Amino acid sequence: MLRRSAIFFLLSSTTLASATTAAKPVPAVSRSVAFDIPASDLATALNELGRQAGVQISFPFDSATGHSVAQLKGRMAPLDAARQLMSGTTLTVAEATPDHILLIAGSQAISQAGLSDASFPESKDIVVTGFRLATRRAIETKRRSAQIIDSVSQDDVSQLPDVNVVEAARRIPGLSVISDRDSSRGHDNYQYVTIRGLDSRYNLVTVDGAQIASADSSYRGAQLALLPSSLVGEIQAIKTVTAQYDPHALGGQLNLVTKSAFDTGSMLTAQALGGWTSQSGKVVPDKHANIRADATAAMLFGADKQFGLVLSGEYQQLHASALATLPGDTAGAGWTYYTAAGAQTGDIPNSTGRAVPVRVQDYAFDEKRERYSINGKFEYRPSDRFGLSIFGGYYHELSDEDRYEALALPSTSYTPGATADTGKLNTGNYQLGLVAQPEKRRTWLINGNAHYDFSEKLKLTGGISDSKAHYNEDRWMYKWNTGMVITPTSAATTNLALYGYSYQNANGGTTIALNDPAAAANAANYGPRYWRNIVYDIDNTVRGLHGELAWNFDADDRGFGLQGGVTQTLTHVESLLNYREWFAKDAASAALIGNLDKYSQSTVPTPISAPGINFDLIDADKAQAVLVNHPEWFRQNTGRVSDSNSAFYQLRESITAGYGQARWQSDDFNLQAGLRYDSTSVGVTTRVNGTNTTLSREHGYAYALPSGVATWNVTSAFKLRVGISETIGRPDYGQYGATTTQSLDMSNVARPLTINQGNPDLKPRRSWNYDLSGELYLGRGGLVSAAVFYKDIHDEIFNLTTQESGVYYADGATYNATISQPVNAAKAMVKGAELQIVKDRLDFLPGPLANFGVSLNATWLDGRFDFVGTTGASRRIGALFNQPDHIYNATLFYAVGPATIRAAFNRIGAAPVSVDSQYAWRDIWQDSRDQLDLQASYNIKPWLQVMSQVQNVTNTSFQAHLGQNRELLQTRYPVGRTVWFGFILKPRFRK
Repeated sequence: MLRRSAIFFLLSSTTLASATTAAKPVPAVSRSVAFDIPASDLATALNELGRQAGVQISFPFDSATGHSVAQLKGRMAPLDAARQLMSGTTLTVAEATPDHILLIAGSQAISQAGLSDASFPESKDIVVTGFRLATRRAIETKRRSAQIIDSVSQDDVSQLPDVNVVEAARRIPGLSVISDRDSSRGHDNYQYVTIRGLDSRYNLVTVDGAQIASADSSYRGAQLALLPSSLVGEIQAIKTVTAQYDPHALGGQLNLVTKSAFDTGSMLTAQALGGWTSQSGKVVPDKHANIRADATAAMLFGADKQFGLVLSGEYQQLHASALATLPGDTAGAGWTYYTAAGAQTGDIPNSTGRAVPVRVQDYAFDEKRERYSINGKFEYRPSDRFGLSIFGGYYHELSDEDRYEALALPSTSYTPGATADTGKLNTGNYQLGLVAQPEKRRTWLINGNAHYDFSEKLKLTGGISDSKAHYNEDRWMYKWNTGMVITPTSAATTNLALYGYSYQNANGGTTIALNDPAAAANAANYGPRYWRNIVYDIDNTVRGLHGELAWNFDADDRGFGLQGGVTQTLTHVESLLNYREWFAKDAASAALIGNLDKYSQSTVPTPISAPGINFDLIDADKAQAVLVNHPEWFRQNTGRVSDSNSAFYQLRESITAGYGQARWQSDDFNLQAGLRYDSTSVGVTTRVNGTNTTLSREHGYAYALPSGVATWNVTSAFKLRVGISETIGRPDYGQYGATTTQSLDMSNVARPLTINQGNPDLKPRRSWNYDLSGELYLGRGGLVSAAVFYKDIHDEIFNLTTQESGVYYADGATYNATISQPVNAAKAMVKGAELQIVKDRLDFLPGPLANFGVSLNATWLDGRFDFVGTTGASRRIGALFNQPDHIYNATLFYAVGPATIRAAFNRIGAAPVSVDSQYAWRDIWQDSRDQLDLQASYNIKPWLQVMSQVQNVTNTSFQAHLGQNRELLQTRYPVGRTVWFGFILKPRFRK
């Protein structure tokens, strides 16, 4: 009995409606209703039947989806209408009451609501688990789309330990994900999505078609980790962008489709999970547990069930810590080579050929990440001809992170060792620091959409959206150093023989032994160096407006159709920085402030790279208190005002577009072509050379962008698609808005003046995109698809350094100068292939083995771009930024009765993350990374499921390398294994 109730819960998809008049119930089998149900998918038609009849219709979704039905119009009994719609399928009527019709597959039936066990014998075949429903919905989205599209539904997301949208998106073919771009922060989670090898800055993220703001001073790409997976009903990766889409889509667009009460019916889902990470407590001992909880409720209401409401909320608290190595900080400067004469060089052919570690850096990260969000969607559908929806969401993230640093910085005095992997840096200094860097992100989105059908053919749609994002970072930096020399005008470090070191390189990394490890391990030998406070505030507002008129352009319409529309997008970005710095006022004040032994925590780990010394962790409260309580011991560095002014800019971007498309569709062919005219104006306000004087500049560009896509239904099960389009990738905000800075170094006789500046005259990158795909549908829940694509990119943007003579400087004189700014001057390309195999039930296998299901996809990418260095010479880079050469996903699942087990594997190949302007060996590549996740669940009751999940079973870390053969370590950040336990509540509501 328990099992049969669970099965009924899993198969039923419910639409609730009430009768418009109800003096006395009339049986559904005999009451006459005037129906007007448009041609659609059977599942959609049955839901519409229930709404128009004012009855509840329950049916197995997988038996209904994928079946197209013709228009049903006329007066008849609801039961007769249901029979007419499901004609030719395996569905039959199991129950018909005054307000409820129960449909089942074939002769199967389940005990429910007064139905006896004898009347409805049990059958295993009727079990349709959550992941099978999810698989079939994703397949149906792909099948019905006019574009080349792949997706994953929320049902699928809920079956894996994916805590946000970005983690769920990596399961989609052609999509890879990357961690935080700020190398000064922890890298324990994925933050951004790359589509078909194109970095997330080149692809829009939309929610129901509305662009969501992202608070980043220099980067367009939305930080998807902020968005909860409970937000969406489906994550769509749109890979052929036709005229109705914003063309900022070199790789494609990621559209998040929110849930609708008219799709779900009245429902409630809630889950709560707790767990822990194996890395937690590795730095500062703690017993913090991870928490995830969310709930979604939907309801239909009103006399005719014409109103729908969905509300959802989520809370997450995640803890992580790590002992990590990052030689070279951000630019790969941790390694160098020496000439025979003992001078440092990056020119390997003119060196001894020995890689020498000259910036040995260890980090200890301890972080608490807290996220919460709330979403709401209100819908009104008084008739088939008119409907509107309003969606609103608020997303909040607080990342409270402490980053402790241990850094060995030697002088240039070098002695080679007995082997190529050994040597000695004779003098140096050692530094211990703390960066307390809480980071807060807040994002709001409101999106309204409406449609009105003038007739069955002529339809008008429109919408308006407003999204705001705010970012705040209040970073405090504290540093103690060996060899400190404090004067009334400076706080300098000296290199001493005590803190030089010998080294041993192995497996790309290095281990050092300081000349006097006892001195380096003594916190009393570290004097105060600086206190820094950097407050960064970024605001981004994106407002959108769109309207569209279409004639005979619905997915099921046949013959010739037209579509046209206009869009307007306004973006405003403001970047503000307040940079302050303090030193000890003099040697006497430095003595009063005290050495590191007064500020160390009780926990003292050991640096990975320097195992012979102590990694003293600075106590932030004590370090802050001495500055607050004794400001007289400090002097402020007023030169940092220039740094604050240099980070200021305001950007205003207005995009106006109009488009038109024509289509001809038959049962076998869909041919669609369109043209979009996109006009952009940009205004940038910056401060001149780090002063308070502002400078405003204007720029604009416009493009006519064609697109076309064709679909051929070769058979009822096999489709061929081909697409061609031109898209753009707008410049990053910082490339427009960087303030012009000038610095004068008279010791550089040839070119004493250096200028760095943004370029408001930048044009967007442009790409011609060519796509071909084939899709073989293997009945319900089965798919084999393959796609190839090629993207030819022009006007690629990179930083160009030029040498110019007679450049005016602020002091009134002219000098020879080195000028660096972003320019459009390069070409790029990427080509690739995608293969996908999905079978939600291996029914060709015998016995229990038939309950297995698989989802496999693979992507292979080959890209390149031409890079011009500081000398003006060009070299070819063998991949685009953050473009892996391969992506693999494999999911194996097994379901029997109330139990489900799933294993999901994801592999992302190596990808370049930075390119050096002088030496190719300093290019930094993110290593390939494998991750295995496990999930198991059991339905205790039809409404109660218990679940266990394990993320990153194999404890795979994030790593990056550089070097001639990528043999030198740049980053190693351990992630650890995260285990979750919890439950899911899914009560079902009937009228």
